[in-house]
Amino acid sequence: MLLVSDFDGTLAEIVPEPTLAAALPDSLHALRRLVPVLNRVVILSSRTPTELSEHVSVPGALLIGDSGLPPPTREEMQALTTFNAEAAKLLGSTPGAWIEIKPASSAVHFRNAPVSGQKVLDMLRPLLHETGLYGGLGRKVIEVHAPHAGKGNALEGLIKRLLPGGIVVMGDDENDRSMFRVASRAISPHLCVGVGSAEVPPDLFDHCDLILDGPSEASAFLRSLAEWATSEPRS
Repeated sequence: MLLVSDFDGTLAEIVPEPTLAAALPDSLHALRRLVPVLNRVVILSSRTPTELSEHVSVPGALLIGDSGLPPPTREEMQALTTFNAEAAKLLGSTPGAWIEIKPASSAVHFRNAPVSGQKVLDMLRPLLHETGLYGGLGRKVIEVHAPHAGKGNALEGLIKRLLPGGIVVMGDDENDRSMFRVASRAISPHLCVGVGSAEVPPDLFDHCDLILDGPSEASAFLRSLAEWATSEPRS
């Protein structure tokens, strides 16, 4: 079986300062128990690979940062560079908003800004159109990258490479939507687990089989999964 989980909002609570986020200890313990008995345990996050390795201490787990995006083409890199420079000017008058630059994407953070996500997206929409980039409005963040890319593509690649007998995916935000969609179409048995909050629209979990209330319930689910996977015999 293949287990793929997001990090922020799923394994860790969302916090005002991203660098202070920490995975729940019980979730990490469950993942360590699952690594030896599952086909693969994967943490697929929009965080940079370096950040992800600093936050997830699970030996044997596959850590995939930047939403699994491939290296950008020259044109995509130029588009991101242009976006970052112009977006910084547009956001200059919005205290608390800032741009995080990643290897193949950018993230416009506004959790600490006195502005709605829709207003930020409307402000950036002409720039996104000009650069040909996709901007996804998530939990107090707008993820910006090349169109037709993201976690769903990364999951498809994992499925083709690993050929798992079953799939469990866990996520909490807009950039997990494509992952839910891909997993729900899989031929092998699959379980899509949404980790709910008041910050996401209900339709985010349209393809989910189970919806949990925050990282604490996600942790309890992982503990149950670990108990099942390590029991003998398994049914």
